[in-house]
Amino acid sequence: MSDFEINKRVKDVQIYSGLNQKDFADKIGVSYTTVNEVLNNKKGPGMNVIQGIAFAFIDISDEWLLTGKGGMTMDTYNQIQADSEQTEKLHTIPYFPEVNASAGLDFLTENSISYSVPVCIPNVDAEAFINVFGDSMDPKYCSGEIIGIKEIGKDFVMYGYAYMILMADGEAYLKYIRKGNDAEHWILASENPRYEPKEFHLSNIYKVYIIKAVISKTAIL
Repeated sequence: MSDFEINKRVKDVQIYSGLNQKDFADKIGVSYTTVNEVLNNKKGPGMNVIQGIAFAFIDISDEWLLTGKGGMTMDTYNQIQADSEQTEKLHTIPYFPEVNASAGLDFLTENSISYSVPVCIPNVDAEAFINVFGDSMDPKYCSGEIIGIKEIGKDFVMYGYAYMILMADGEAYLKYIRKGNDAEHWILASENPRYEPKEFHLSNIYKVYIIKAVISKTAIL
């Protein structure tokens, strides 16, 4: 898949957004020059553009943007056939009411689905919903809110954004990821200034989850 093919899809997103190039660049967190070069096929998009779109436009399909497969926006409904009549079934995402963002993320094991509640949140490309607990990220993410998360590779992480981080020892943190002293270290920082940032070697970080949605608990009750 060539960069120019992805550039065309980036252009499609820009048109879909209804924004001019400058406002589109601001929306996805990159420079106007970068956007202009991508939209005019002068360079490939780079992961800063891809990740910027993923953060700014949660209804855009990641698979479509990277591969061109499927539709631009996330399908809200899955078509099913029952009793020879075509019906629509709302796409559901598992919500784990007993799991907090400060706990381990072993709920995503194959046998954990029985501990979840299916919820329907249109246009959200999340793997699971879990609770926010504590005040380390307050007021960015407040205790009692629910976040939708989706696993991504470490290479796709953009410094300065908040992620769910699963550590090798089973602990999990909802933190900002910042660049450490070298390429082998990350700093995990809180929104709340009462919590000191801590640096970790990448070998101590097992998985990273992007935050795809933030909702109130009352929205799913």
